[in-house]
Amino acid sequence: MAKFEIPPSATGLREIPESELDLRSDAEIIADLKQFVPVTSEKNLWAFWDKGIDAMYPSYRCTVLNWVRRLGRTWTVRIVDLAEGSPNNVYNFVGAEWFPECFVARTMDGKHAAQHAADLARLPLLYVHGGVWMDVGNMLHTHLDRLFWDHLTGPDARFEMGVWIITGQIRKPWGSFGNYMLAARKECTFIQNWHNSYKSLWAGRTNAEGFSDLPLVQEIGMAEGLADWDFKEKLKHMSDYVAQMLLGDRTKNLLDVATGWNGRDFWETKVFMVEGIANGVLAAIRTNGDGYRQAELFTTALDEPDAAKRQAAEDFVVEMLEKSHMYKVYHNSSGGRPALGDVIKKPEFRDADHRPGTFGELYRYGTVHWEPTREVERLVPQPTGEPLIRATPTTVAERG
Repeated sequence: MAKFEIPPSATGLREIPESELDLRSDAEIIADLKQFVPVTSEKNLWAFWDKGIDAMYPSYRCTVLNWVRRLGRTWTVRIVDLAEGSPNNVYNFVGAEWFPECFVARTMDGKHAAQHAADLARLPLLYVHGGVWMDVGNMLHTHLDRLFWDHLTGPDARFEMGVWIITGQIRKPWGSFGNYMLAARKECTFIQNWHNSYKSLWAGRTNAEGFSDLPLVQEIGMAEGLADWDFKEKLKHMSDYVAQMLLGDRTKNLLDVATGWNGRDFWETKVFMVEGIANGVLAAIRTNGDGYRQAELFTTALDEPDAAKRQAAEDFVVEMLEKSHMYKVYHNSSGGRPALGDVIKKPEFRDADHRPGTFGELYRYGTVHWEPTREVERLVPQPTGEPLIRATPTTVAERG
């Protein structure tokens, strides 16, 4: 990787001492990632690719490598998979009892089977071992210690979980949160209850079609936040797709009548919340969700002769690094304009966000060697007026 100086326009970035980084070669890091590393700490960054790291798209593999470099030796990055005989097969970390029959029997099907396999894996891994879950499309700008972990483990820490707030993106009431960026201490009850509710949806099923019709999901409601976009006719399909996040909202509104556990109290007192829209999809906001435009900015040559084009690319990458805690590379699962996650699957764009000699390469260097000077702000939970759901994680409230 070439070396770069912080651009003069980047007044909100600072250099990270190389002593805090892991600057080994790609080959050395990948060799380590392919090995089984026993869990001896809660400082695990968990991610998932069903066929293993060698099968990842180049953009995602670059992201994982840069997580390792940025986090240094105090975190263990683990790419969990479902490959038979793999040292990082999910069953080397959690038992089969955590999963529904279709997961264990490998009979999951449907368009989003791999994504839903990841949904089923993420919460058990966090509950049993603790740490942070990251989807492989999350290009990290702020160290996980600053972002979440120091707030969960400091001397006076009262938080057990850290979440990425995306109000209005899933449901309308304040506080919907993404499942693609989560932090939790080991044996966090919220995580356990949330997983048990989601696992129960899969009983007797092999895919997520129709999840939005099931009583547990109906009790919290559809993903009406998605109806603000241009695909209202696909609201049911999208609610099926994001059912785990809908049940996350249910869990934070749950008063478990079997145990007395109060999700509302936990949510308001034990969850560290970070704003996740501007801090996660700022690139989409700036480009009107146009993945091709983002690819164009990243692939602008550092010596581009058109000064205006060159400045636009620099402004873009600097703003991302300074003003967002990560850059989420997502797919447009609802149809319409391709997102960057769709674009980087095309052969001609597979290196779009890290091509040598471009602003993508400079950006990737920045995700390792520079950090924003601004502090991480905690969001204060807001009242929603929603009633408590007096039920259990797996059964709905009695009527009448």
